[in-house]
Amino acid sequence: MTHEEHHAAKTLGIGKAIAVLTSGGDAQGMNAAVRAVVRVGIFTGARVFFVHEGYQGLVDGGDNIREATWESVSMMLQLRSPLKVHGKKYNMQYLAKIFYR
Repeated sequence: MTHEEHHAAKTLGIGKAIAVLTSGGDAQGMNAAVRAVVRVGIFTGARVFFVHEGYQGLVDGGDNIREATWESVSMMLQLRSPLKVHGKKYNMQYLAKIFYR
């Protein structure tokens, strides 16, 4: 990868947001997949959010939506269940502004 391609990859997500939610329950490889999505999203400049409690958490907002950080997924492969991480809380009005620009 050239320097220009590397820089272009790091700016693909600027101004975008990704919501990560799972349906719950154990699934082989889910933690690794969630971790990869978060890290690639952050690397490319996107804001990444965890949505706890599946679609209901997306509807309810509040404590169910938290911003992901690089550190919040650093121990994810050792966790038993995906999205058991901590971060900043957001409400649905705030997220609507981010997701629907």
